[in-house]
Amino acid sequence: MTARQLYTPDYFAPNAERRAALSPQPLDEPDGFLHLPNGSRLAFNNYGNPQGFPLLYFHDTGSSRLEASLIHQGALRCGYRLVAFDRPGVGCSDYFACKSPRSLCENLLPVLKALGFDSFGIVAKGGGGIYALHLCRMCPERIVTLINLAGIPVRALASPSGACAVLAGVIPLAVDKLMRLKQFFSPDEPGVVLEKLREELSFSDKKVLSRPEIASILEADQAESVRAGYRGMAQDFAISFRKLEVPLEEIGVPTEIWHGCADRLTLRADCEYLAARLPRARLHRVSQRGHFFFIQHMDQIFGSLHRAYHPN
Repeated sequence: MTARQLYTPDYFAPNAERRAALSPQPLDEPDGFLHLPNGSRLAFNNYGNPQGFPLLYFHDTGSSRLEASLIHQGALRCGYRLVAFDRPGVGCSDYFACKSPRSLCENLLPVLKALGFDSFGIVAKGGGGIYALHLCRMCPERIVTLINLAGIPVRALASPSGACAVLAGVIPLAVDKLMRLKQFFSPDEPGVVLEKLREELSFSDKKVLSRPEIASILEADQAESVRAGYRGMAQDFAISFRKLEVPLEEIGVPTEIWHGCADRLTLRADCEYLAARLPRARLHRVSQRGHFFFIQHMDQIFGSLHRAYHPN
């Protein structure tokens, strides 16, 4: 299978051209599909500069590829190309049983190679960082850096023992079943999800979400995440309860961890735990900003990346 056969249409499809404007709006259809060796397809969108250095985007748990719309303008200004894809069963991606991040990454690696991603970076938000860490462990020689936005759930990092180890195997299955039952009998509308989210956010986050264009992106993202039902989201959420399969000490990719000081959804301790155990990690804390700090600080984040890894 050639690189051309792996995705269609190419970046310059009409909807991608519209997204390349300074104020992109989330669109219903993906730019194309990544065809995996197991026969499944992952929907993807391109953001930022199509000629820029490629960054693979891993969306948060409960989100979709449209989440990357939030940092499109920053990537465009700083000259990076973002490739954001839906995980199995999320958005427009085909569902397939994915018991661990490794099974997804094993299918993803041949596609990235065929696409010409000999050297690339990763941007991961929240739970997407679990998959990103596995990919970093599997091909460290090709990944320039990992940018982690808002840490990852520390429950995936702690080492279970005894009864906790048994629970670690049971909890993902329970989460998957309970989530599917809940959404079958009482599904949440995207607008309702956004209102519930606002109740948990800091003042600075509420100001960000008061912007109509940001609220529109988040609502579209929530709707897209369950476009094909809740099976994919349930599986993705359950994986976040599984123990990380590789020791953090063995992941040598340079990692920049960013966290908003006023974040009420992600704990500072989670980010510090991650930063303390990754050999080449740096923790950056953004004062007076919450969970969505990155929307206003991507120039700073990408600027730091450029200075560190592209000094010329």
